[in-house]
Amino acid sequence: MLIQSAPFPPLPRDTAHAAEAAFGKGNIYLAIGDQVERLLAGVDLADLATPEEKSAATRAVFALVTAFQYAENLPDRRAAEAMRIRTDWKYALHLPLDGPGFEGSALCEFRRQLLHDPVAQQVLQQILDRLFELGLWRNKNRQRVEVVEVLTAVCLASRLERLAEAMRLTLEALAARQPEWLRKVTLPHWYERYNQVFSTPFLPHSKKEQEDLVQATGMDARYLLEKIEKSQTAFALLPEVQSLRHELQQQFDQSAGAARSRSQSYDACNGIRRSSENTALSA
Repeated sequence: MLIQSAPFPPLPRDTAHAAEAAFGKGNIYLAIGDQVERLLAGVDLADLATPEEKSAATRAVFALVTAFQYAENLPDRRAAEAMRIRTDWKYALHLPLDGPGFEGSALCEFRRQLLHDPVAQQVLQQILDRLFELGLWRNKNRQRVEVVEVLTAVCLASRLERLAEAMRLTLEALAARQPEWLRKVTLPHWYERYNQVFSTPFLPHSKKEQEDLVQATGMDARYLLEKIEKSQTAFALLPEVQSLRHELQQQFDQSAGAARSRSQSYDACNGIRRSSENTALSA
């Protein structure tokens, strides 16, 4: 019989008081926090992969946060923020009110290791099934959620946010240095896309919408980088521009004179190859 490697920590009193005052009864995350020991009973947390050697409780937190991300369509950066500021998440995870949580990169690394580890995937599936029984997936057509679906969806949302954020920061850096030059090369839809779409709390829910937005953002990034290269200025040395170029290289195969999105042929978070063909990206 599988057993936990270590007990989940008790719920801090200050977290309990704050969350109960803010949410009262009926909040799904408070229900999870109340039943987390039963939820994890018999789960061998030692088999969960983690970025570094972590305690069993920390491994469980990574697994639960991954499930919460899927339920709320949250990329890594916003999930890390939720761990820092949301009392309902802290209640579910038994974290202290002043707990810093984890960086978003640690969540991505957790998924990367899971995708290489079938045993760890089985452990996460067991946790997902129990969360389903508690009602976390009540907005998901009441269907059992497969672990691969969860990992793929969270990776895609995180990938989209990283690319869009790199594009937004590059535009801000250029606007601060050469606004006239930027006005000449800016495409009409950029203001709406990078000042409104990605500043909202939620990304598009549809997988196709997210994949299309990755593709469109990649086209914008490639167009802007080509304009920068042709400008014969020092723009290319800006750290924001270098970060955008790096993100484009990570997310798109740019061989043979065209850019092909890795979103369908690779895992969206970390480049693990999948079976379908790449999608061409043209400027």
